[in-house]
Amino acid sequence: MIDESKTTVKEDVEQDAELKQKLLQAKKDILEGRIHSTEDVLEMIQQGE
Repeated sequence: MIDESKTTVKEDVEQDAELKQKLLQAKKDILEGRIHSTEDVLEMIQQGE
């Protein structure tokens, strides 16, 4: 079951500079054709990236 959030995604991004930076980087990567497989992403998460 998913709990109702007290904030919107927009509010979360505006309040969290690190989250905003990661989302902007992801958007840039997509626009530049740099995509990652699920396997790649899981490995990056395990390595703390």
